[in-house]
Amino acid sequence: MTTKSTVLLTGLIFFSAILSGQVKRTIIPVLTPGEQYVFRNTAISDIHEDGVRAINQNFSTSWFLRVIGKTAEGKLMIRATYLKINQRTEHLFTHDLTGFNSDDFNEFVVKSTSDELHTQNDQLRKLGEAILGKSFTVYINPDWRVEKVTGVDTLINVALESMGEDDPAVKSFGKTTRVTVNNEEIRKIFDAAFSYIPEEEVGIGDKWIKDDNHHVGPLRVEYNVKAEEGNEMEIAVSSASAINNDIQASYSRKGTINVDIKTGLLVRSSVKDDMKPRAGNITRLVVRTVKNELQKK
Repeated sequence: MTTKSTVLLTGLIFFSAILSGQVKRTIIPVLTPGEQYVFRNTAISDIHEDGVRAINQNFSTSWFLRVIGKTAEGKLMIRATYLKINQRTEHLFTHDLTGFNSDDFNEFVVKSTSDELHTQNDQLRKLGEAILGKSFTVYINPDWRVEKVTGVDTLINVALESMGEDDPAVKSFGKTTRVTVNNEEIRKIFDAAFSYIPEEEVGIGDKWIKDDNHHVGPLRVEYNVKAEEGNEMEIAVSSASAINNDIQASYSRKGTINVDIKTGLLVRSSVKDDMKPRAGNITRLVVRTVKNELQKK
């Protein structure tokens, strides 16, 4: 009788754990050399001037990823190749439009409404054409933080040299480009995409904290497993408001990440970084939403 009771009690505890969502899963990815993926990153920014939405920016890049192995120190190496580039900036007051669409190289050039915009769009076209199909390398530590990216700076330098940097207009364009597209900025994109990965097994209701970065300062971010459906785990992302005293603004983060239960890899995510004035004297606000998608090929 005692044995039967013990078995029954054990079964009830196990069944109760399943019902309460306490099944723990490892979502630390393991990648094998030769595996291939397509990674798409989209950043949408609404920029407000003096409380009025003034500029909308949409930057979307797709890379073809191939796992090429590990270094002697155990760092994972991934070769990333520019597959698609789509960027668009619109000034909502003047309707000035600049950008590049890798599906139609001349789209923004022919839409230019002034010589200045034509020059800017033609420069973006030449840059986009020059780096499409070109590759760089991403190095990921065993804890799945992206340590470094190499090769992007070289791609940009070669592209700008081919455009003739002796031209003052090209020189100015090159200076801006090197600030926004470089090894470190691309590293941040890849690192942010995988920043959710916990150190231990997790199940529904589990939470963990990581120190991360908002575009205006450091941020403590909470991850919370909200649900499982099919082969996906849904993770909520949130933070308390932090303060940047230099610009008298508070900022925060909120969003959702879906990961593959079997592999632990990102499926898709949408995370919004918000910034609000504290003292009413800030002139520029940026609301930025970053979306990521990863698909195995």
